[in-house]
Amino acid sequence: MGLHKGNTAQYELRDGSKIAVLGGGPTGSFFSIFALKMAKMMGKEINVTIYEPKDFTKDGPGGCNRCGGIISELLLQTIAVEGITLPDRVVRKGIHSYKLHTNHGTVFIATPAFEKTIATVYRGGGPKGMAGGETESFDNFLLSRAAAEGAIHVPLRIERVESRGKPVLFSQNKEVMEADLVAGCFGVNSTTGKIFEEMGIGYKQPSTSTAAIAELAMTEEAITECFGNSIHLFLIPDKDIKFAAMIPKGQFVTLCILGEDLSPSIVREFLERTLVKSVLPSSYSIECSCLPRMNSGAARRPFADRVVICGDAGSTRLFKDGLGGAYLMGKAAAKAAVFQGVGEADFRREYYPVYKSIIYDNLYGSFLYAVIGQYRRWKYLTKAMIEVVRKEQRDTDNTEKILSNILWDMFTGNERYKNVFLKSLKVRMHIDMWEGLFKSLLRRDDAER
Repeated sequence: MGLHKGNTAQYELRDGSKIAVLGGGPTGSFFSIFALKMAKMMGKEINVTIYEPKDFTKDGPGGCNRCGGIISELLLQTIAVEGITLPDRVVRKGIHSYKLHTNHGTVFIATPAFEKTIATVYRGGGPKGMAGGETESFDNFLLSRAAAEGAIHVPLRIERVESRGKPVLFSQNKEVMEADLVAGCFGVNSTTGKIFEEMGIGYKQPSTSTAAIAELAMTEEAITECFGNSIHLFLIPDKDIKFAAMIPKGQFVTLCILGEDLSPSIVREFLERTLVKSVLPSSYSIECSCLPRMNSGAARRPFADRVVICGDAGSTRLFKDGLGGAYLMGKAAAKAAVFQGVGEADFRREYYPVYKSIIYDNLYGSFLYAVIGQYRRWKYLTKAMIEVVRKEQRDTDNTEKILSNILWDMFTGNERYKNVFLKSLKVRMHIDMWEGLFKSLLRRDDAER
């Protein structure tokens, strides 16, 4: 059986084996690319068909994947090693700094190092009116790479999957394929999750929360003047908003608001805040907005015999680096399928440890966001945080800049939450925080006298 251990030969992928990938976003494309590459390494010819009805070249809602569209330099370097180099036409803007806004002060946070920079991309064709230019969406680029590797893209929506020993796929009540493996690479905003729940394999979709995303149209001159190469991050004492970010992309700025079950009016209410108005130019328009769901907890039973579910539909990184999570989980699922097999035991042994590692890391993330939540609610803690970051940014001899690094890594994909948590335990930072808090309280006492 070669690399295939502890399972029967019926679950090995052989020459001519058929894999159906439901979802052509980053997870589906990464899975397809790596499955085909790995099969070639093994001397096998497999057939990969990606079922994705959405056209990622279209602008507006037709091609939109409802995502902030941030990609870390670490991920860019990682996929470049894999032979996937992101061309300039896909990158909308390189980001080298954050501007952190609170009700009690604003502070500039520069990237800790070159390898920790980030870039912005559009997941679809961008807001209405952008199609036909010299730019390309990240999702379309990646799907094209999967096709170049040998995958076939079929623009069909799969509506039902039946198990007859092997999974059988249906679209418009017609059988379209009997597959040796079905990879569910869809998002939490898709209805595809119900298909897998109805298969009776024990899969249960992940818990979700509601975010808000809007595209703000303004001139490139206004974006350069107001935003430059910075993402503007807002930590405000609002119980419904964990944080909000404004991400510059060419002629648009993407606004992302993360919280719990946000209302349809949240975008306009947020933009009317005095703090937010101080950042924006005098003239802009809301081009479009939506309230997508976001994965806030991993799915149950993400695999079975000849079925594996990955990406947002399974386990992904909490509130950040969805593209990094797509790469990690897509590759892990492909590796298990090709090198081990497509049986439940194979995925449990080779895929599930990676799946669980993200779940455990997100526990650290949940704790860190809870701590940040206390900092944004208590004004003297907020002032102390701003005081420490300003001190770190002024001190050119300080190479550690602990709190600055923590805040940078919390909102990018360059570090695991566990590593951020370990940084937060450093005594030096806590001494600086107490000193900042003491100064804030002294200023209050002086003001009250």
